[in-house]
Amino acid sequence: MIALLVVSCNSNNTASTGNSEKNSADASSSTDNNSISFKVNGDEVKTSGWNISLFRWSNQPAVWMNITSDMHKEKRTINVNLNGAKPGTYSFDDKGVIMEKSHGSYHPDFTETLNAYSFVSGSFVITDVDTVHHVLNGTFSGTVKNTKGETLNITDGKIVNGALKPGIISL
Repeated sequence: MIALLVVSCNSNNTASTGNSEKNSADASSSTDNNSISFKVNGDEVKTSGWNISLFRWSNQPAVWMNITSDMHKEKRTINVNLNGAKPGTYSFDDKGVIMEKSHGSYHPDFTETLNAYSFVSGSFVITDVDTVHHVLNGTFSGTVKNTKGETLNITDGKIVNGALKPGIISL
């Protein structure tokens, strides 16, 4: 959990990647910019990206991606770390090791840090990532569970023209 917050809050110590995974000309034609939306048990949440950045764990060469919705705009937030940064499907499960597998959390109220739900199933699909124009698009869904065993369903998740921060953060 601490690593999630460190990555989300750290916007310094970056180095430019300078490469583009995909041209985002088609993505930038939408009127939505940096929007994140999803449903929690059918209740729609509309917010924006607060932190969308690339990072490396200090002992691993692979580039990961952190996506955190804006807790200042909407108290219901998601925070995920994907074990990759290219278009593709990143799966969540409850058997992962934090520095090896994609993982994430949902907070019904971000100010109540102890009321957190972890993704125990589902996936995040990066459909477009452009490190030149700093744009991310994707979809997500899954089941989240808290320490009491209560579950919620996250569905219809979408990131449209997410504002990808330049560079790679080293943890």
